[in-house]
Amino acid sequence: MFFRREPEPDDYPAPPDRTWPTRLAWCVLVGGAALLVLRCSFATVVEIHGDGMAPNLHSGDHVLFVRGTWGLDRGDLVVYDPTPPPPPPEPAPVQEQPGEKPVPEARPRVPGTRDRLRNTAVVDPKELGLDDEWEKVQRRSGVAGKPPPRSLRVARILAVPGDSVTFGDARGALGLAINGEPLAHKPGDGPGEPGGRPTSFEIIGDRRYQVLASTAGPDAWHGMGVPADGGPYEMPADGYLLVADNRDEGACCDSRAIGWVESDQIRGEIVLRLGGAPEDPAKDKR
Repeated sequence: MFFRREPEPDDYPAPPDRTWPTRLAWCVLVGGAALLVLRCSFATVVEIHGDGMAPNLHSGDHVLFVRGTWGLDRGDLVVYDPTPPPPPPEPAPVQEQPGEKPVPEARPRVPGTRDRLRNTAVVDPKELGLDDEWEKVQRRSGVAGKPPPRSLRVARILAVPGDSVTFGDARGALGLAINGEPLAHKPGDGPGEPGGRPTSFEIIGDRRYQVLASTAGPDAWHGMGVPADGGPYEMPADGYLLVADNRDEGACCDSRAIGWVESDQIRGEIVLRLGGAPEDPAKDKR
């Protein structure tokens, strides 16, 4: 009489042992996929073009950019589109009744200058992957053919929505007071940037940073509609108050020219400077 023997575990061949090169390849593959997802959805590295944020960021510097507007506060560096979003469609005209007073029209918003780049701090939208996002938005809205933003700017937040901002306060830098507190500033200790531009320090809360002071005299807030007679004038912040650290070169495209910046115009925050382009020896000799 014969009995069928049940197979023992030792009868099966042992699975092949993965060597360290195989495990390393798997780690590289998984890590690369994670970095790709992170770059597309959360953070990426971009290059700064222009010296509009000098002395803190220079042309050729690479920075870590984080998408979104959550947690933004005074003193943060942000990337934004200087062109405001299109206004909503105008309602149908209402016929005035006899004896009613006409309602005055709201002050039109001053658009940002798009063609005058000068030397302001610029970020290429292609580096942020915004071209693909723009095409998706255009397809969803049924509008095609409109080009994406040609360039984005970098600036520092001085006031957030809901703040009370005073213009023309002689005690504060740029004539500003935020929520009744003048924008603190003091002269810098060194000679400043090459070329003799003076530097100074500004303080917002626990943030302390350097700026290149303006050589053109008092700053004009024409984008805010502030009269030029000195003020002071106080108004609530209807958006973000953004100003470039290089006060001369960034004046064309920050809040001094375009007014309050809405949340929809902000693409994200610069959280870390990673390094810059190598120094030009010829520049150092001049």
